[in-house]
Amino acid sequence: MEMRQKIGLVLGITIFVLLVSIDPPENMDPLAMRAAAVSLLMAIFWVTEAISIFATSFIPIALFPLMGVLDSKQIAACYGNHIVLLILGAFFVAKAIETNNLHKRIALLTIRTFGTSRQRIILSFMVATGVLSMWTTNNSTTLMMLPIGMALLSREQEMGADISRFAPALMLCIAYSASIGGTGTLVGTPPNLLFVSTVEEIFPEAPALIFTDWLKIGIPFVTVFLPITWLYLIKYFRIEGELKGSDQIIEQEYQALGPMSVAEKKVALIIILYALGFIFRNWWSDILGVEGYVKDSTVAFIASIALFSLPSGHKNEEGNETRLLEWQDAKEIPWALSMMIGGGMAIASSFKSSGLINWVANIMSLEGIPVLLIVFLVVTAMVFLTEINSNTATTAIFLPVLAGLSKAGGFHPYLLMIPATIAASCAFMLPSGTGPNACVLASGHLSIPQMARAGFRLNLLVILVLVILLYFVILPIMDISSSVPSWI
Repeated sequence: MEMRQKIGLVLGITIFVLLVSIDPPENMDPLAMRAAAVSLLMAIFWVTEAISIFATSFIPIALFPLMGVLDSKQIAACYGNHIVLLILGAFFVAKAIETNNLHKRIALLTIRTFGTSRQRIILSFMVATGVLSMWTTNNSTTLMMLPIGMALLSREQEMGADISRFAPALMLCIAYSASIGGTGTLVGTPPNLLFVSTVEEIFPEAPALIFTDWLKIGIPFVTVFLPITWLYLIKYFRIEGELKGSDQIIEQEYQALGPMSVAEKKVALIIILYALGFIFRNWWSDILGVEGYVKDSTVAFIASIALFSLPSGHKNEEGNETRLLEWQDAKEIPWALSMMIGGGMAIASSFKSSGLINWVANIMSLEGIPVLLIVFLVVTAMVFLTEINSNTATTAIFLPVLAGLSKAGGFHPYLLMIPATIAASCAFMLPSGTGPNACVLASGHLSIPQMARAGFRLNLLVILVLVILLYFVILPIMDISSSVPSWI
C-alpha cells in the first residue's frame, strides 16, 4: 500500500468517526450529518484510492442502512436504477462493435477519406476517435486507435521522416478526442449518466431527461471544441507537410479487413436501429401505448438481446455457430463503472432524504455573485480536480453539492450541473486525469512534461469555450433560464 493510500485510509476513517461522534451544527439534522460523514469518507477514499475506487462505490450499501440514512430497499433501487441498466446495455452494444471489428473499419475508412497530409491525418484520427467514443468507452476507443497511430509513426520513422512534433501531436489527438467525443451522447461517458440519475434522485418532479435531451448538450460541444482542439494541436506542435508513405499503412490496414462481413453488416444495422430507437423513443412508445413504461435502458437492452441472439455467420473451435455477441466477450465489459454510477446515485439520494441538500443551500450565501462567475468557477474547479481524481467519482460527489448551491443562489440547477458534468471529461494535463491520457502516454511517443504543457493550455481553452458555449448557446437552446424552475 502506497503512502497516499495509507494516509487516505486513516484520514477518511478519522473524519468519518469524528463527524458521527459530534453533535451536528445548528439547524442540521443528525441524519444529514451522517450522510455528510459517509459522503466525505467516500470522497477521501476516491481521491486517495485508499481502497479500490470501485469498492468505494459499495460503501453506501453497508453504511447508509446501518446509520438510518437510507434503508436497504432504497439503496438497492439506486444500484438497480434504469440509468445503471442503460450503461450496462450500452457496454454490451459497444462490445459487439469491438468484437466484430466494426469500429476498426469505421476508423480506417474515416482516416482514409480525409487525405494524407499530416494536418489532415490528425483531423481524421480525431473525427474517427470522437465519433466512436460517443458509442463505446473512451478507453476502448483509445486502445483501438493507438496501434493504428503507432504503426503510422513507425512507417514514418522507417522513411526517415522527422516525427519529433508529429508523434506527440498524434498521440494527444487520440486521447483528447476520445474524451471530447464521450461527452456527445448520454452513453458516451459515465458522468453524463450521473447527471441524469442525480437529477432524478434529487429533483423527482423535474421533466425526464432522455437521450435526445443530452444530444442538445453534447453534440454542440463536440462540434465546436473538436475542431478547436485540432487547430490548437497543429499550431502548438507546428504540424505541417505530407506523410512519407504512411498513407500506404492506412490503405494496407483497410484492405486487410477485406469485404464487409455478414456479422459487421448485422451489427451496423442494429447500431443504426439502436440510435434511431433512442432518438424517436417517445414517438414509437406512444404508438405502442407504452410511453410511460419505456426508458432509454429498454432500447439498449432490445439491441443487446438482438446481439446475443443473432448468428454471426462464424463458427467457434467446437464447430458451433457463434452469435454477434457471446457471453464470454460480454463478461469483459467494465461492470465496475456501472456500480460507481449506483454509488453516485446513493449519495444523491442521501442528500435528498436526509435534508443535507437543504442544509447546504441554507448555509451558502451566493447573494451578489454573478451567475456567470459561479459557472466559471465551477467549470474551472471540475477541470482541474479531475486531473487528480476519477471523473466519475468527482462528478458523483459534486453534483449533489452543486444542486444545493443552485438552491442557495436561487437559480436553475442545470446552470451549474451541466457545465460541471461536461467539464469532468475535460482533463487534458495529466495521465491520471483520464484513461485515454494514460493509454497514449504508454506509447512511448509522449512524455509527461509534453502532456502537461500542452494540456494546461487546452484546459484553459476548454474552460473559456465551455462557459461561453453553455451559458450563451446550449442552455438557451434547452430553454433553461436563470430562474428557479417550478419543480424544485
